Amino acid sequence: MTMEAPVKVKDIQYRALASATMIGMSILPAWAQSTTGDPSAPLEILKTARQKAASSSLNASSIAQGGNNLGIVFTILFGVVGIALAGISGVKLYKSSQDDNAREDAGRSLIGFIVGSGITILAVLIGVVTSYMTGSGT
Repeated sequence: MTMEAPVKVKDIQYRALASATMIGMSILPAWAQSTTGDPSAPLEILKTARQKAASSSLNASSIAQGGNNLGIVFTILFGVVGIALAGISGVKLYKSSQDDNAREDAGRSLIGFIVGSGITILAVLIGVVTSYMTGSGT
């Protein structure tokens, strides 16, 4: 009498995965044949996508125009911030020069005035140069 070896339980998860994979792979060809569809559907999708892309405003010139407009907004924003910083610092510098007890604020106000003026000058120069180079200022 021969005795058969007992089934090893430690590899049962691998056996289950292999069985599920084989069953799934055997179902796929039958499933693929049972689906009916229009063979020209991918061509229609491609044609529709090309038409939408042709009518889209997302192209290099519109992106460049949008970037140019964004640059102008940032230039104006920096100019306004620079003028505000220079103005507030100038007023504080004037007040500190009139009051002998506020000498410690004079240094900060002077630095704020210089930085604000520098930001304003850079914003105006960048704005003028950009306008001149792109020809949008004429």
